[in-house]
Amino acid sequence: MSYDIEKALAYQIKKEIAQRYFRLRKLIEDDSANVQQMLQRLNETYQSQIKPAFFKIYGLLASKDLIEKFSNILGLETPPFLEEFLKNNDLERPILPQDLDRRGWFKESRFTNLLLDAYEELFKKWQDYNDQREEVLEELDIVKEEVEQFTRNYSLDEIMHFLRTLNMEDETTSKTLGRTIEGRKLGELDKKLSFSRDIKELYKQVPDLETIPEPKNIKNQLERLAHEAYSRHKEKLDDL
Repeated sequence: MSYDIEKALAYQIKKEIAQRYFRLRKLIEDDSANVQQMLQRLNETYQSQIKPAFFKIYGLLASKDLIEKFSNILGLETPPFLEEFLKNNDLERPILPQDLDRRGWFKESRFTNLLLDAYEELFKKWQDYNDQREEVLEELDIVKEEVEQFTRNYSLDEIMHFLRTLNMEDETTSKTLGRTIEGRKLGELDKKLSFSRDIKELYKQVPDLETIPEPKNIKNQLERLAHEAYSRHKEKLDDL
């Protein structure tokens, strides 16, 4: 009788451990899924905010060599999105942004201010994007710690061994693993109980981001670049 009680208690304890395992595993899966969504939003921000900001500057410069010079001023190896820009835009004349104010008494000063304002806009969006990127990395670090702690606290082999003794009609286990688990092979169990998202792979999806200069630190260089672009295209800027 005493043996049966001890056996029942041991069974109940193991069952509770298995249930906690599934609950925590589900929480970590949800957290990693949230990070995946954050990564998707990060990429959407890059495409919808950063790319148009670069295109605005490329359109003003309207010369491949000046665009490359701009990229060098920023310390970038190559101009981002340049091939896409060249594919969809000709460089016959500057493209003047319609959403920026025309400030200045003379055409050249207005053109220069357009370039300076366009870079201010790019820099702000770059900083906002970097803040969003840092949030993703912080969440990833949290999930990574959750996984490491989970791995330390739970033995997958022990959980799998105990599952074979559980009634698979139990609500917790059946909802987690489905009602067809009894006939599965060990390898299939391993796959089912492993995390579906590799944390290392999520880290690889976070893009590296170089630092670009503050506008005040490259103002003189941008003004010279604007002068060069204006001198080259001034005959085509009647609407400035």
